[in-house]
Amino acid sequence: MGRTGSRLLLILILFSLPCLAATGSWVEVRSQHFSVITDAGERNGTEVAQRFEQMRGIFGSMFHKPKLNLPVPLQIVAFQSSDEFSKYCPLWKGKPVSLVGFYQGSEDRDFIGIDLSSHDPYGTVFHEYAHLLLRSSFPLMPLWFEEGFAEYFAAMQVKGKDVEYGALADQHVPLLKSNTWMPITALFSVERNSDVYNENDRRSMFYAESWLAVQYLLANDRLMDAFKYLQLTQIQHVPVPDAVKQAFGVDVVNFEKNLHQYLSQPAQPQHMVLPELNDEPYRTNKLSTANAKAILADMHAHSEAYVGEAMSELQEILGADPGNEIANRALGYLYIRKGEFDSAAAAFKKALAANDSDPQAHYLVAYLINRKAMKDGRPPADPMQMRQELERALQLDPSLADAHNLLAYALAADNKMEMAIAEEKKAIELNPSAEMYQANLAHIYLQSDRLDDAEGILRRLQVSSDPKIRDNATQNLAALKANRETAKETKHAKEMGYTDPTDPKWKMPADLKDTEAATEQGPAIDNRKTLYMYAQLVSIDCSQNPIAILTVRKGPKLMKLRTEDYKKLLIMSSDQFSCGWRDRKILVNYKPGGKNDGDLVTLELQAEK
Repeated sequence: MGRTGSRLLLILILFSLPCLAATGSWVEVRSQHFSVITDAGERNGTEVAQRFEQMRGIFGSMFHKPKLNLPVPLQIVAFQSSDEFSKYCPLWKGKPVSLVGFYQGSEDRDFIGIDLSSHDPYGTVFHEYAHLLLRSSFPLMPLWFEEGFAEYFAAMQVKGKDVEYGALADQHVPLLKSNTWMPITALFSVERNSDVYNENDRRSMFYAESWLAVQYLLANDRLMDAFKYLQLTQIQHVPVPDAVKQAFGVDVVNFEKNLHQYLSQPAQPQHMVLPELNDEPYRTNKLSTANAKAILADMHAHSEAYVGEAMSELQEILGADPGNEIANRALGYLYIRKGEFDSAAAAFKKALAANDSDPQAHYLVAYLINRKAMKDGRPPADPMQMRQELERALQLDPSLADAHNLLAYALAADNKMEMAIAEEKKAIELNPSAEMYQANLAHIYLQSDRLDDAEGILRRLQVSSDPKIRDNATQNLAALKANRETAKETKHAKEMGYTDPTDPKWKMPADLKDTEAATEQGPAIDNRKTLYMYAQLVSIDCSQNPIAILTVRKGPKLMKLRTEDYKKLLIMSSDQFSCGWRDRKILVNYKPGGKNDGDLVTLELQAEK
């Protein structure tokens, strides 16, 4: 499932919930790649860490990837009782949902919660962990493959030195045998914003059929064929029926027949040797009461449902321990979410005073600077501090993908384009499924006049399932085309001896252009060319809300650019439109009207040198 801003991913599992005996204290267990805190004792915490290390090793072995990264730090919290666990579960109509495990993600820190008193919580959390591994290892995949693999991965069982996999899933087989299937073309075309994926009954069938497709491919050693299909559809944009034929050697009808046949045959579990894991000893330490409470409050701070509780919990901790690093960092993050930026800065200052070697705190200071600038619609007030904080964060933890992304933005604003490109590429390497990073790289290429490089990325993003990414790519492609045409006009003008190719006398009159467009296409189609222009924003008139009319200056010339609804206008370099913007350098895409007016398409606020 998707990662946009803060998100919550979960699967409902119905189990009986017997209770463990309470230990009354919290310990942290650190393995090579994981941090687990638990109130169920050192042995249980070690087992949880070991299970995650095993599944990480299995994934790496399956895909021949010896090095795996998670672009956001992951904190695992294992509760010894369902009562305590339920205090952190997502809410439905004000009450905790009945779960045995959940995943909760955000920009700076991910959490997995596990109820160790349940019969078997690992299937739930390993499904979500599979999503994390896929997205940190590969570009964004079709939904059927991602969910199907997550179901397949979650069903794996480690038994001693042996891994058992490939058995038919009890929860899916009855559903598949008693219901009409989705056609393969429809199944392989489902997107995250579709009704199929968001309606419970239809989603269950989608999960079951996706699981079967992935299970069939892996059971028949056709993983490379699956990747060929992904390449055809995701990169080359080949239609689903043609991609199925080219990748799997059969048409969609026969591919579905093969799935039916596979389901009808008893599938015996397969086995492989558990990949060799790093035998580095796990480190265990007892958490102080304040630190344990702070980590739990941090989990609440990253949940939409528990913001109020988090604020009270953090203030109570800091009342007794004002310098607590974890609580101050969590409070700073919470203040960012609430838009209280000065309070956030004060909290991060205290966190770093307690521990200057915390990469997340340094990253969050830079994130705060950027968020404040975006809200104000201006470049960062202190770009050098932002850059220094990011460089310090990456010195401490080079795997923080978003720190590389923000550093690329800061470098581009300082006109250090080659360095910015290198940082953005590193962010994409660490989190290849993050399409926003790819969009940012395309934008840096545009700023660097590397139009061919930008165009290749934008054409891929133009078919994104994310409407914002898709619209951004479409508008940037229009700007790219206009940039090329302007460069061509400039070259021609110089050859002809004209010094100002934008002078109206060298342009076709706008009314003549409109007449030609109407003759060719009909009056119902807007065939006006999308132009781009660097200009100075003078003022904005929002008196006819939601209409906004921008007065902009290009040299001595004033223009009026209009948007019918500024709330729907595509804005870059800012969270939202502000009627109070003035005296700003801007880049606009617009459709010309008369000589001195037009309709606004996109607006980008430029960094002030």
